[in-house]
Amino acid sequence: MQRRPLRPHKGEQHLEPNTNDDKEYYQYGGPKGAFFTSVCFVGLTYIVVEKIQSGKWQLLRLPEFSGNIRDWLDPGAAALFLGWLGAQFVLYLLPIGGPIELGAPTKDNGRKLAYRLNGFFVFMLNMICLSVFAYVGLRITILTQMALQMLTTGILTFFLLSIILYIKAMTLRPRDRSPCGQTASTYYNWFIGAELHPRFGFLDLKMVLFRSGIIGWMIFNLVNIVDASEAGHLTPSLLLVSGLQLVYVMDTFWFEAGMLVSRDIIHEALGFNLLSLFLMIPFTFCVQTRYLATTGFTLPWYCLITILGLNLTGYWILRGSNSEKNNFRRNPKDPAFANYQTLPTRIKGKSLLVSGWWGLSRHPNYFGDILISFSFALPTGFGYFLPYLNPLFLVMMLVDRERTDGAECRQRYGDVWDKYCEKVKYRIIPYVY
Repeated sequence: MQRRPLRPHKGEQHLEPNTNDDKEYYQYGGPKGAFFTSVCFVGLTYIVVEKIQSGKWQLLRLPEFSGNIRDWLDPGAAALFLGWLGAQFVLYLLPIGGPIELGAPTKDNGRKLAYRLNGFFVFMLNMICLSVFAYVGLRITILTQMALQMLTTGILTFFLLSIILYIKAMTLRPRDRSPCGQTASTYYNWFIGAELHPRFGFLDLKMVLFRSGIIGWMIFNLVNIVDASEAGHLTPSLLLVSGLQLVYVMDTFWFEAGMLVSRDIIHEALGFNLLSLFLMIPFTFCVQTRYLATTGFTLPWYCLITILGLNLTGYWILRGSNSEKNNFRRNPKDPAFANYQTLPTRIKGKSLLVSGWWGLSRHPNYFGDILISFSFALPTGFGYFLPYLNPLFLVMMLVDRERTDGAECRQRYGDVWDKYCEKVKYRIIPYVY
């Protein structure tokens, strides 16, 4: 899991690049750990795709990969993947579908970058086009058959892009690069990313690739529904999972401004690490719907209603806490916060909420996200482990992220953070953890 370096607050001196005696600023255990992580992530994605295509869900079964190069890399699959990805870049640049808003001050030099928030429009356009293709008789289910070839295209494309981004970052002043990507290891700097917000003109690569991964997830879900309908496996469990995931994604894009304050956008540099994680999203997050589409498994209605209740509870917590946080950041003097308890910090105009959702735990939004993620997996039953891989990975990632955030906040806020932790004792789950 990630071990991020402590980043200085704006106005403080930047951390010096890593040396052999300064390894605490490395994530993933340094260059060797970064290499191991990248191999594991890429390998895991290939294994998941093989199981999606074969429909053989046993965890310990060795994947059966073809020795034919055309089964790994195909010109048609490459053209389809690159053409679709290019369309997402163009749609982001078009002056339609959403307003332009400024993001939070960047962590490298305090800039406020402009973003076009037309993600909901772009998502709906993708879904409508794919639905029309299916309606007129085009075999959209071929996307699953070409998944491994498109994955290989994505890996090669993002590997090349990561090299281009690294070369681009080397033309910048050190103050405009990511503090994480200025170590003594060239490989590590390339892996973690040397620039926080790489752009070509108005085109923000990180923002577009982040939301493209989410849209790709929904594209594979729709393909799975069509596949299930043709096979007679359109079960209540599949309809529930696909519906819940659709609502989750639509909510994400409807409140797209929340992406601008997410950790991926604000803190993470764009290197091969983040690029490979974005690529994993469409190929691995569709596992639940693919499993249900291939097996025809379903649960009794009373189990599905209980799972729906769990999902709604998670959504209530996630949306309520995120909205409260974003509103407080925009206007801490809003009358809605008049009766809220806060702790002033040494940073001018910055206070910590210790009431409302953020008085129950330090990251109530993480708790909501965990509940939602498990509600996606539970309708698949307990016959196989793979549908639970994503929620379990999410738990590990959020636990690690909470500890990293805590270390950074302790550095940023000093004794005030200790006082905050005394008042808000629980890290993620109120009264539990």
